[in-house]
Amino acid sequence: MTRAHNLARLLPALALLGSAAPGRAVAQRAQWTDVVYVPGRWSAGHIVAQADSLALMMRVDYFSAPPKWRAEIRRTTDGQTLGSPEILVGSGEQAVVVTQLGTTPLDQHALGRDPLVRALVVFDQAGRRKGLANGRITDRAADGKVARVVFRREIRNPSFDSALLDPGNRAGGRTLLASGIAAVGDQRSASVVATAGARGVDRVKTPGGDVPVRPDTMAVVRMEHFSVGSVALEEFLRAGGLGPYAAPGDSAGRRP
Repeated sequence: MTRAHNLARLLPALALLGSAAPGRAVAQRAQWTDVVYVPGRWSAGHIVAQADSLALMMRVDYFSAPPKWRAEIRRTTDGQTLGSPEILVGSGEQAVVVTQLGTTPLDQHALGRDPLVRALVVFDQAGRRKGLANGRITDRAADGKVARVVFRREIRNPSFDSALLDPGNRAGGRTLLASGIAAVGDQRSASVVATAGARGVDRVKTPGGDVPVRPDTMAVVRMEHFSVGSVALEEFLRAGGLGPYAAPGDSAGRRP
């Protein structure tokens, strides 16, 4: 067979691959959480300056299926509790605020006047996420000072209804994709982190042989009635340098 004939046979396959590639990129889903801090500390409902200190401002849960995305924003006014969620739904770099009454372009909404909220549109024109997938991201002002610090944690197995990324969906302003945030830690299931004894195992195999375990069933009962809020959890992770807070440097390779 001639070279021209071989090329003719390959062209349909190449065309098919070329048309399939964009489809795969569009279908790729992602889910992550950004916890946003600014320099300073909380005092009587206000941020006051304090060197080497960061004040919690908000937690943002992102859901993305490019070019569409959704951000559920929970802000704090005291550094201790998170408020009711505010919802942004976008396509590429454009975003609208979604409420139970309808949608409003971010540029025309009161939220659009908050630079911290505008900075939450972390997508390019194709709806792809900008920046790191996990870890610490530091944004600096024109004078080089730290403007905000974000700790990002990606969810390994995204699970959400893509219909809620549509601003025209009537349920979009009522349904929360991140409704159980008090239970969100490192996304491990309770069955993985439970102790062997608490699950009824009386002997555990170790490299040194079998070790007897005395199950404490009352400990399980006590744990079932114990809950940890999202803010307390984030502070625990940050104080211990765990998860995304363990990153050695930010996206620019600098620390504030």
